[in-house]
Amino acid sequence: MLLAILAVAALAWWLHRDGLLLPNLVRLGGTAVAGLLAARFLTSGRPLLGLAAGAIALGWWHWHGRKPAGNPRLAQAARLLGVPPDAPSDQVWQAWRQQMASAHPDAGGSDERAQALTAARDLLVAAAEKRRTTDG
Repeated sequence: MLLAILAVAALAWWLHRDGLLLPNLVRLGGTAVAGLLAARFLTSGRPLLGLAAGAIALGWWHWHGRKPAGNPRLAQAARLLGVPPDAPSDQVWQAWRQQMASAHPDAGGSDERAQALTAARDLLVAAAEKRRTTDG
């Protein structure tokens, strides 16, 4: 049982390090609890309860396996600039320059629009840089 707990803790640390733990916490947590119960029942000589808990773990895993929604702020920023949410930073900068040509207050635009575009650019560039550093 201690080995199973250590394995779950190591897996949780690895998923947290890769940023996958929190978006999938309900799925992983429920499956881990039911899986640990199944292992406990099976090792204590109660195979029917172990199989039932294993089936619950499998069902929980599939039921909560829907892909988590992306970051809504990233999606909104991408829509504002007209780029995909996973656009590289150079594409974000190019879209921002094109939008700012007409949105800047000196070009007849508004302060609010220029600030929204700049905030969207900053958010998308930060996300692109994070992806770039984690991928390579």
